[in-house]
Amino acid sequence: MSDWKDIATTVGRIAGTVAPLLSGPVGVAATIGAQIAGALGTDNRPDAVQRELVQNPGAALKLQQWAHEEREQIRQANLKLVELHLKETDLFLDDVKNARTQHHDSPMPARLTLSLAIMVVALTVALMVMPVPDSSKEVVFYLAGQIVTAFLAAVTYWLGSSRGSAEKQKQIDRIAGGHIGPGNRVAGRGDLDGSAAGRRADARPQ
Repeated sequence: MSDWKDIATTVGRIAGTVAPLLSGPVGVAATIGAQIAGALGTDNRPDAVQRELVQNPGAALKLQQWAHEEREQIRQANLKLVELHLKETDLFLDDVKNARTQHHDSPMPARLTLSLAIMVVALTVALMVMPVPDSSKEVVFYLAGQIVTAFLAAVTYWLGSSRGSAEKQKQIDRIAGGHIGPGNRVAGRGDLDGSAAGRRADARPQ
């Protein structure tokens, strides 16, 4: 276990907003991982953090305490990840737009998409009615995967812009709503002591 993303699931069960950071860019993951290791008092290694969280019941409380104290840093880091994703989406949509512009008057994209659709249907029917020899399974499945991938790329050519725009708008709405995504929250006092009293204390006006 050499990558911080390998323990993202384990950490995510305790502090949901931290998991995307461990699965993100290497620099961000290393920084967050080092802070988690420091909070838990372990070596700065993913396997050491994983072992501590699994073997020491008190480690989860320490992790929640750290996530609560660093909640603003975690929120900002998550927002930066969303912004990076939006930039990647913009680049992808620009590529799709340029491709459509270049082939606006050409019938080739439509013909290619139709051909790939026919190939996918024929391949599906053939695999359902004809047994594949064991000696040829790897080759057949490889070719099938390539054909399906090409078909999905063709579909993206036609539908990618509208779908990408919708996904982009969802991300923007999440940011405007003050959260990153469903299930991603930083532990509050009610989570730290595991009691209803802690949750009621958060609810009382200051």
